[in-house]
Amino acid sequence: MTGTKSLDKFIEFFNSNASGVITTITNQEIIFTTKKYSDFDFQAVEAKIPIPCLLININFSGNNDFHMQVIVAKETAAALADLMMLGTGDAEYLPEEHNDGLQELLNQVLGSLTTELDAEGVTAAGTATEVQLTDMEIQREFFVDHKMIETAFTLLEKETTIFLILDPTSLKTLDNSFMHIGADSAPPAQANYGGVPDKPKQTNGEPVSVSRAAFADIEEVRPANAKNINLDNLLEIPLPITVELGRKEMRIKEVLELGQGSVIELNKLAGDLVDLQINGKPFAKGEVMVVDENYAIRIVSLISREERIRTLGPE
Repeated sequence: MTGTKSLDKFIEFFNSNASGVITTITNQEIIFTTKKYSDFDFQAVEAKIPIPCLLININFSGNNDFHMQVIVAKETAAALADLMMLGTGDAEYLPEEHNDGLQELLNQVLGSLTTELDAEGVTAAGTATEVQLTDMEIQREFFVDHKMIETAFTLLEKETTIFLILDPTSLKTLDNSFMHIGADSAPPAQANYGGVPDKPKQTNGEPVSVSRAAFADIEEVRPANAKNINLDNLLEIPLPITVELGRKEMRIKEVLELGQGSVIELNKLAGDLVDLQINGKPFAKGEVMVVDENYAIRIVSLISREERIRTLGPE
């Protein structure tokens, strides 16, 4: 790909983790493949990604810090964020909604990448720190001495391209940090004690035949393909829903003085909207109603779709 083993391995790890994580989250088969490695070329970027586009800053911290930028089409961000929120992927781009969704998605990819790199002996924790919509006027000059990796994947039956941008310092840091990964394995050393060459052992003066032990090949066992994961199974999980009419702080003395018929005044006025919580987290505001002699809540306002997805998760 790039001709540099360390960079090739890093990109291989990034593509592999991005494919697995995004496939699982969006329930779409996503496979990242590297298309081209070259000097930064704004015209090449513009030919594949409509401008203005999204620029994501990613910082890696660990034994050696470095950073990377990712260029993504805003339409790609909208589709991925919408699929992440169980949509159909055809949403129109909304900066305040889809930028956060894309950042959250990338951070999950980077978390998976960090775990795999750690297993390889490389400490490099990546975090997407900023997502900005830009016309690239400033960046096209700033990136002039940078390298770029063109990566593509199929999203909703359409080939989609993103670009990874690395500066010379980050490339050098990568080379130092990842150079041992993927290196050709050295042949196993023969047992040799005290610097004396091994000789066949003898018993009663007779030479003993010595040979290497032969073991059966160990087959690598991989987890089931992520594409078999069906997120529809999650839709049947029950969640606790709580309606909070209001709150009141009381001293222990006041609590002990409560008796039958006591009145506790809450911090809400009659007619105020009540809070709806799921998993103990704010989810919506509603109006108290009565339906067939049962209390009910009519939803008046909801939190953003990204916050709703986070609300469904564990603490």
